[in-house]
Amino acid sequence: MNTGKDNSNNVCVAVIDDNAQLRDMSVKQLEKSGYTVLFQTGNGQEALQKLKEHDGWPDVFIIEEDFATAKLLLEKHPDLKVLISSTEDDDKSVTDMLKAGVSGYVLKFADPEEMVTAVEALSGNKKYFSVGISRIATEYFKSQ
Repeated sequence: MNTGKDNSNNVCVAVIDDNAQLRDMSVKQLEKSGYTVLFQTGNGQEALQKLKEHDGWPDVFIIEEDFATAKLLLEKHPDLKVLISSTEDDDKSVTDMLKAGVSGYVLKFADPEEMVTAVEALSGNKKYFSVGISRIATEYFKSQ
């Protein structure tokens, strides 16, 4: 019986979170769901260094709360699929990240499966936004 948890989806992710304990939880959940974690790190500078060291690139970058890192990575590599995971759900925070070019935005501490759903969407060249911020994202994209 194939439960879909056999690491066969060939999607690689990178996780950036300065909280090692929360980062480890995200990594474990992603791996349990069949994703390969190419690397994990605490900040954007380390992430850029790790990108130089690896042959392959992650399909999706998950960045926890660190808007400066998201902007830095997207300035240097605008084609990256960046998923923000944040507790910030105000119009300005969300709009700033959309302007920077993120592909998705999930609210932290929502359903743990939502992160996996979002990674799946981004790896399939779709966008993903938590229900709590979908109105902001919709208004942003309508105005573009």
